[in-house]
Order: sequence, then structure tokens, then C-alpha cells
Amino acid sequence: MPAPDPASVLSVSALAGQVKDLLESEYANVWVSGEISNLTKAASGHWYLTLKDAGAQLKCTFFRAFNLRLRFDPRNGLEVFARGQVSLYPQRGDCQFTIQEMQPKGIGAAELALRQLKEKLLAKGYFDPKRKRPLPKFPKRVALVASATGAAIRDMLELLAQRWPMTDVIVRPSRVQGDGAAEDVAASIRLLNQLHHDKQLPLDAIVIGRGGGSAEDLWAFNEEVVADAIYQSTVPVVSAVGHEIDVTVADLVADKRAETPSAAIMLLVPDRKEQIADLRELKSRFQNALADRFTYLRQRLDQIATRPALRKPLDRVRQEEQRVDDLAARMQRAMKVRLQRAGEKVAATAEQLESLSPLGTLKRGYSLTLADGQIVRNAGEVKVGDTIETRLAAGTVTSRVLKTDRG
Repeated sequence: MPAPDPASVLSVSALAGQVKDLLESEYANVWVSGEISNLTKAASGHWYLTLKDAGAQLKCTFFRAFNLRLRFDPRNGLEVFARGQVSLYPQRGDCQFTIQEMQPKGIGAAELALRQLKEKLLAKGYFDPKRKRPLPKFPKRVALVASATGAAIRDMLELLAQRWPMTDVIVRPSRVQGDGAAEDVAASIRLLNQLHHDKQLPLDAIVIGRGGGSAEDLWAFNEEVVADAIYQSTVPVVSAVGHEIDVTVADLVADKRAETPSAAIMLLVPDRKEQIADLRELKSRFQNALADRFTYLRQRLDQIATRPALRKPLDRVRQEEQRVDDLAARMQRAMKVRLQRAGEKVAATAEQLESLSPLGTLKRGYSLTLADGQIVRNAGEVKVGDTIETRLAAGTVTSRVLKTDRG
């Protein structure tokens, strides 16, 4: 086979360049559907991934300038629609798809982004009811974060003036929709917290408010930056975004959620007229209770005043004196009786003792003989010549034994 004409031979680079130009011109703006796999996010901000289906796969690049616009977080296994340009990466000779736009398949990008953010914040504890703080009953100063020209700020200020004009109001104007609105709202919350922390502007609560609108209009309050600012706030936050049916991430993170900006004010401050009516009711109840108590005490005093002890106070004293005298007389009589009985008992006992004593026996004619101080009970206890002493009822006789008869 003859050698080719060198002039007709293409270099690898030249051929790759032609293929690249051809691909980019023929497939400059196409939509592709597939499942994400091998997703890698480089430090440069560029993303690299593969789109695949049951029969093929396509390497893709998603440069930072384009992926920054993405609302949701792409993940492996997620089916998407991707718009971009087919090209060739000459250095490796790989065909690749340069993505410029991506949408989740079967669900809107905004809705998916919102679901993903809620899952993330729920896992971090942002929605935990235990961390949410109560609002003060009578706030001294509140801050309103809202559009300076919107109807919401006007409604809130008018309602505050009607319900509780004693509360100082600080207005922090902020964009509430469009590009940069979320960052502006978050910055306002952080600024107010810093002023509160430095004691330059002590606050009892912060209200984030805006009127109703489409989901796109309210999207700033579904951004993570706003959720972070509310979660980190040391001042209680009330979220009042949209209408009753609108529930944003800010509503879920805030300490209190109000259906509308006006409802936030009604939640935050009491109604002056209701408070005055309550005070009047309390005053009336107190006066009635005081009057009832006074009437009861007057009746009680009248009852006490009619008692004999108060009408004739000395009568009771005299009765008690007479009672004491009676008791004293009865005691004296009882003592005399007891002493008499005791004397009689002593006399009887003495007489009994007298009759049982040796002296009593001697008085009846008996005598008592002692030898050397010992009682002599029989003749054998003495002998002839011993001196004995005989004790009589009256006096003693000393004798000498002349004879003993033992009987």
C-alpha cells in the first residue's frame, strides 16, 4: 500500500481540534436526561460528574460560573435534565458534555432545594422547639426588619401605635425579595444583635416581616443565610412572612411564627384597650371584695360587742374570784378531814404498836430477865452466883442466883 501524501495527513491535535469544533457546532445547545454519578466538587469550584442511563454514560463538566446559579444540591443517584454543549477534551481525547443549566427530573429545582435545606436544618436542630424562647409580655423596644416602602411596615407601625404605643420601635429597612435580599435580611438581623450585645440598642424582640407574594417573591426567606442569622440571634425573633398559607424556612427557625405582619404585632404586644378593661375589672373586683370584707368585719365586731364580757367586763372577774374563794374553802375543809383521818389512823397504829411492844407486856405483870445484857430464856443459861437483872414495867431489880432449877 503506497504511503499517504504528507500534505493530507492530519496531526492528532489537528484532528482533535476539528472534532471538537464539529461537536460544538452541531451540539451547541442540547438537553440531556440522565442519572448523576461520580460527582466530584473541586477546590476551584468546578464540578465533574457522569450522566448515565441504562445504555450509556457521558462525562460532564459543570464550571463554577454556571453551578453557582443552582438552587438545589446535586447528589449521586439524582435524575436530572442538563442543558449544555457537547465538546472534546483534546488532552485526553475524551468526549464531554459542558453543562450550563441543570434541573431535577420530576420536581422543580426550587422545591427540591427547599426540601434539601429543610432536611439539613432539621438535622442541625434549627427547628427544635426546645431552643425557642418565649416573648416578653410587655416589650419595651422591638426592631422591625422589612422593606421601607412596603405595606407590611406601614401596617405594623400603625397597629403598634394603636395597641401598645409605650413600646419603642426601631425600623431596619431591608430588601425582602430579589437578588441579595436574603443576605440583606441576614445582615440586618446580625447588626441588630450586635447593637443589642453592645448595649447600644437593647431589644426585646426582632420582627421580620413582608406581605404576601409568589413563592419566588418569598424565596429570600427560604435561604440558609437567613436561617443561620435567626438561629444565631440572641434576641427572640418573630417571623411574619407572606400570608397564613405561606410557610418559609424563616418561619420554622424563628422563636415565633405569625401568619401575617399584622398578626406578629398582635402576638408581640398586648392591646391597650383590653389591658385597661382588665384593670378596670380587677379594680371593681377588688373594691367589691374589700366592701364584702368590711361588711363581714363590721358584723363580727357588732357580735363581739354584744357579748356580756364586753358589756360588763368585771362580772366575769368577780365570778372567777368567787369561784376561787369557793375552791379555797372546799380545799380547807378537805384538808381538815384528811388530817383528822390521818390522826386517827396514827393513833390506832400507835395503840397497836404499844400493845405489841415489850413494854406493853411488862405492864400486864410480866418481867424480863437479862444476864450480861442477854435475855435469859431458861435456867440453864445462868449458874449459882451470877448477877442477873430483872426489868419490870416500872424499874429494874438486880439479884444474885442462889439456886437454879432446870425443871
